[in-house]
Amino acid sequence: MPNSMSSQALDDATSYTVPLSNYDTLGLCKNYTLRRHKWEAEANAGSQEARSDWIKYIGPIEDFGTCNPINGNHPAISLPFTKPERLSVIAYMMEYLFLDDTNVDNNRPDHDYYDHERQEWKNVAQGTAQIQAKMFTQFASIDNECAARVKRTLGEVNAVIKRDKDKHFDSMERYLDFRMVDSGAPLLEALLLFGMGVTLTEEEDAKLEPLRRPCFLAIGLANDYLSFDREYLEFSETVETQTLNNAVWLYMQLHHVDVNAAKRMVMDMTRQQEDEFLEKRARFRRENKDISQKMNRHLEALAYQISGNLVWSLNCPRYCPDYRYDPNAGIEDVLTAKSMLKILGINYEARLVHKEKESSDQQVDMGSDPNNGHPRKSSTESYLTATTDTEPAMDGDISPSSCTSTQSSTGIEQTIAHHLTKDRLLDSEHAKAPFDYISSLPSKGVRDVFVDALNVWLDVPTPTILHIKSISNRLQSASLMLDDIEDGSSLRRSHPATHTVFGTAQTINSGCWEILNAVQETQQLGPEAVKIVLEELSELHIGQSYDLYWTQHSCCPSEDEYLEMVSKKTGGLFRLIVRLLLDGSESKAPKGHLHTDMGHLASLIGIQYQIRDDYQNLYCPDYGVQKGFCQDLDEGKFSFPLLHALSVQPSSKKLLCELIQRRRDAGCLSYEQKMLALKQLDCAGSMVYTRETLKRLQGEVYKDVKKIEDMTGKENWVLRALLQKLEIQG
Repeated sequence: MPNSMSSQALDDATSYTVPLSNYDTLGLCKNYTLRRHKWEAEANAGSQEARSDWIKYIGPIEDFGTCNPINGNHPAISLPFTKPERLSVIAYMMEYLFLDDTNVDNNRPDHDYYDHERQEWKNVAQGTAQIQAKMFTQFASIDNECAARVKRTLGEVNAVIKRDKDKHFDSMERYLDFRMVDSGAPLLEALLLFGMGVTLTEEEDAKLEPLRRPCFLAIGLANDYLSFDREYLEFSETVETQTLNNAVWLYMQLHHVDVNAAKRMVMDMTRQQEDEFLEKRARFRRENKDISQKMNRHLEALAYQISGNLVWSLNCPRYCPDYRYDPNAGIEDVLTAKSMLKILGINYEARLVHKEKESSDQQVDMGSDPNNGHPRKSSTESYLTATTDTEPAMDGDISPSSCTSTQSSTGIEQTIAHHLTKDRLLDSEHAKAPFDYISSLPSKGVRDVFVDALNVWLDVPTPTILHIKSISNRLQSASLMLDDIEDGSSLRRSHPATHTVFGTAQTINSGCWEILNAVQETQQLGPEAVKIVLEELSELHIGQSYDLYWTQHSCCPSEDEYLEMVSKKTGGLFRLIVRLLLDGSESKAPKGHLHTDMGHLASLIGIQYQIRDDYQNLYCPDYGVQKGFCQDLDEGKFSFPLLHALSVQPSSKKLLCELIQRRRDAGCLSYEQKMLALKQLDCAGSMVYTRETLKRLQGEVYKDVKKIEDMTGKENWVLRALLQKLEIQG
């Protein structure tokens, strides 16, 4: 929508005013107003899709989330300024979080699977990962910058809840500090910003901070008041729960009063917070007369969070049993249409927003009646085309099956063996130390996520998954230790490389020892798994040998030679993971084509991963902090951009060859020499060519993913979220 529009026009474009006098607000929100979203059907669609995905990926669900056919779906009345095309994904996230809050803690089965009247629980951890990956993939596809705030805030809220959810609070002030976050109000504000497509500067964020506390507490305390009866019933029926995190309950404990008296106290405190927010907002506007339209609308939006949350809570099925219906029937639009006409005298239409193929800015209103037989599309189909803790490593002790029998030993031999075992002075401390060091460095855990993602398709038992993660992490860490020595790298993940701490010899010894431990651990998966690991290790070392040879002898490979080397070296570990998972899979689906297609996918991802690494080494400032500025030029590597430049432009080739020779003479290049090399790469169009190659690879990878999804009948949002992080923007 054009920025030149007035605030009122922007407000009216997405929502309409509803008189608060239509509701019995129990004396709350006296000086507030209420708006309701015109595209509430999008919120209903998002909520229903989240429920469907929960049933599909996790298991049966009977509880209620955001829907309220009478007073309005939660985000439709608490976030009325949301862009229509963003409302569905917001509702999806809020619905999932409501379901997760109630069901994962209370109803999760002890095991991954159970059958309850033919309603099966699936793998809960995997299903949760699928839904979360889908959410964040969609959020990032719409607005990556705003999505980052949502993801960060959700992490902060979860950390506080995890830390203090079972805490016994000895004062109301301490409880309020917790409740301000536990209520989810900070996340609601992040969703508000995402919905409007607005980012705040650090200065703007700091200015708003004094207004947030009364706003968030007004929301949290209203929820405490209106949800207490439900929460107390659940609390009284649950033996495991030791305390009830609710202001009504806390007042009962602190002041030794009954429920009604405690509720009156909470009501008074809620009014105080509502009044304080309005007072601080008015003062903010007086002190900032040149306030921007963005900030002014944000202040309005915060107030609508308070009134919208209250009106939703008054009769939402989640809190109020008298208003419940079948939550999985998808009938919210029908019920909403009836209640809207009866209560507000407004004709309600289920208007869905569909994304145009040519332009994401164009919106189409679907003025269809929700009861006219047209199937509702999922949120993904409606507007969005998605482009998309490892267990501790085991000690390397010898397994019982590999020990030599001593039954035929003489008494002396048995005595010697006993004392050698009992009094052994030398353990694995020094062999492990370099490995432990590199394992402690910050890591994105790409391969662990890759294992979990592929298991969406393969149903590998959890013990086998843990072994595969351990094996791949051992081999990856060992490979990095040896690579840094062979490449002469001094930094690894912004920290000193392992050999610069422990020395070259000890690091080589530790790397080789971990490779042996990985192979030994593979024995627990069977002989075929050992064969797989040895084959891929062989390929990896052959690929590395060519990389080292080309560097040592200044031989520039062809693009085809480079791609084959990368497929062996970087793709090797990805293929190893795929093959081990296929070997351990208990899925009944035919594996013939899966072997070929998933192997091809792994190789493609390996190539994409390495070329992206080459690109970022020369182009990304953050990468320079982790490994050093243009470290590949210091190492003399023929990275993808460099080999392209040497093959296409004679003038660039001559200068680059001279710089390569200077690197051989001095062992590194100066900053100025590196800048000259980068200039030559740009002149040759090599960085552009690398970017285009990466985008082409991204397309091929997604095509392979879709093919396997169709083959297995399972969407893989965990993998799509991982691949989205590997994309090159621009």
